[in-house]
Amino acid sequence: MFFRFSHRNWVKTTGKVLDSRVHSVRNSNVRWAYIVQFTGPNGQHTKLEVLEDSRTLGVAVSATVPLLVSPDGRKAVFDRSDPQINAMEVVKRHEKADEERFRRQLGD
Repeated sequence: MFFRFSHRNWVKTTGKVLDSRVHSVRNSNVRWAYIVQFTGPNGQHTKLEVLEDSRTLGVAVSATVPLLVSPDGRKAVFDRSDPQINAMEVVKRHEKADEERFRRQLGD
């Protein structure tokens, strides 16, 4: 809930992931940083570093991703409420696809 409140005036948009790198590693957890290009609130083309959040999955280089951008266009975060990259939704889609593939193999 805090995430939505703290970004309530931010603009929803999409961006293209241009590159990625490991940002940090702590206790076997890897956090990624991405360069994302998008059109900002004032129409300007912008490239920013956006850090991965533990509740996002499915962010790949060349992918189009949902973003929340600050009103001045100087900050951006992944819109983790979007089912395209929401970790729980991504896992559910993969589980469903795995189950369907598995059942097809059994001939059900």
